[in-house]
Amino acid sequence: MSNFVIFDFYFTIAKTVEHIHVWSPRGHLLKDGKTYIRIHPSELQQGGIGDDEKIDDESFKEFYTLDIKKCKIIKPIINYLKYYSDTQNIFILTARPQSVEKQVLSLLKQYNININHIDYNGLANSDVDAKIVWIKNKIQKYRYSNLILFEDNKKIIKNLLNNNEIKIKKELYHINNLPNKTIISYYEKT
Repeated sequence: MSNFVIFDFYFTIAKTVEHIHVWSPRGHLLKDGKTYIRIHPSELQQGGIGDDEKIDDESFKEFYTLDIKKCKIIKPIINYLKYYSDTQNIFILTARPQSVEKQVLSLLKQYNININHIDYNGLANSDVDAKIVWIKNKIQKYRYSNLILFEDNKKIIKNLLNNNEIKIKKELYHINNLPNKTIISYYEKT
């Protein structure tokens, strides 16, 4: 059986401090004459933005670097990373850009993760469909028989569970980070 193992990075492997800049008339921060607010990506996933607010490429500039000293690793995921990276190639698939690959791998190396078996893929795109398309393309190209995914975005989990175009076994782990604990929920579809 050929496993296709994918880990999201942000809020699946590690919590980081970056925020999205939402250009808003209610903003209290100023950049280049425009007011904005900083929001956490989970806020964007849950509620979106107002009709009079805007997000553009400049909104994600904080995500083009990664300060690994400020990252908080999500400890329950480390054992999964160690297990899979010791036994096979795995992918990190993230909305972050490719430019943070070196910092992400450096962070993982600190936790004795075998980075020689990790393929980092920065999409520089937070759209749920971007990940789904990437996953479908890889499955078609390499004919994997089993998808194992660790992801904090519930929309991606639901999409994959309901996606009849991807006709392989799916083992999906939803990572829910609460203030004092991490809950990992398992979903399977064959």
